[in-house]
Amino acid sequence: MKRTLTRDDVGPAMIGGLLLSAGGSGMARSLERHDLAADVALGYGDITLVSVDELPSDGYVLISTSVGAPGFAKPELFLRDHVDAARVLVDKLGKRPAGVICGHVPGFNGWLVAAALNIPYVDVAANGRGHPTVQMGGMGLASRPDASLVQVAQAGFADTGTKISVVAEGNLVKTSQVMRHTAIISGGLVASARGPYGASFVGSNGAIGAISFQLELGKAMLGAGPGSARVEAAAAFMRGEVLITGTVTENSVAYCNGFDVGRMVISNGAREVVLGVYNEFMTADCNGRRVATFPDMIGSLDPVTGDPIAIAELPEGETVSIVAANRAGFPLGKGALDPAVFAEVEDALGLKLFSYLTAENEVA
Repeated sequence: MKRTLTRDDVGPAMIGGLLLSAGGSGMARSLERHDLAADVALGYGDITLVSVDELPSDGYVLISTSVGAPGFAKPELFLRDHVDAARVLVDKLGKRPAGVICGHVPGFNGWLVAAALNIPYVDVAANGRGHPTVQMGGMGLASRPDASLVQVAQAGFADTGTKISVVAEGNLVKTSQVMRHTAIISGGLVASARGPYGASFVGSNGAIGAISFQLELGKAMLGAGPGSARVEAAAAFMRGEVLITGTVTENSVAYCNGFDVGRMVISNGAREVVLGVYNEFMTADCNGRRVATFPDMIGSLDPVTGDPIAIAELPEGETVSIVAANRAGFPLGKGALDPAVFAEVEDALGLKLFSYLTAENEVA
């Protein structure tokens, strides 16, 4: 499936990826930043998208991602911090990587690292939809305290004295805590790279085909035209549904200890949807009944344009469409179903998540 990503792929990757960020990002605030990242990446040189099966069996993959709170952060970050983080990781590991994957889409930082290091961008993500914690994108390693990896964080500006570079080595949970703390003291966001992940491990535990899915979702949305047609196309492509188009009657999401935490309520008179938020949408209850639970997809779109809109862009009085899809309808990494990753979110939200997933499995 090897092919070269071009400027023609940026639009579909943008709109599909921003929807799959599950409320963490929206077109209005993210378009310019992601578009710039894509332009810079394409300016470096060709970006080759490959399947994980095309990697050498003894090669390793690194993950390029960001760690932080998406809505209320004031980050001090350059695009080159993603490249610098990857280079620090490669120097630490002492071996050239066979490819790079993103933590979750849109993943333009992965484009940037692939182009800058002249390595393939692999058609895999740690997870196929937005997730709030590194552990949820850990491809199952949160339950493996014996497995060691390296995580790097880069952020800050040298001229203001805020520049910071952190290298942490240990298991996923411990090193992720270091990354989170670095993000908190760095304006809410850091560029990060982590690894090494064996190609075979990624093939068995990652969200296989996540980049192709992102691109095809974006094409379906753009091809449908603006407004409600785009909203319906997004839901149909993911084999999901439009839960509601209505008015935001509550958005209590607030920054707390490195996360955006709270809930959003949407009503159209006939029904009310309550959404639990932990950086991204984690739960959806319709008229008091749970209808979607992470890692199910829950996304927000502007019903006028049909474009993704972020949680932070939805104050009371705004109109929004909410789409939801069962986790079977898109690529998913094994970390999103790891029992070890749910307690943190459940405690913060005061809601049950994992028990809903196990109950569904018992019924199935």
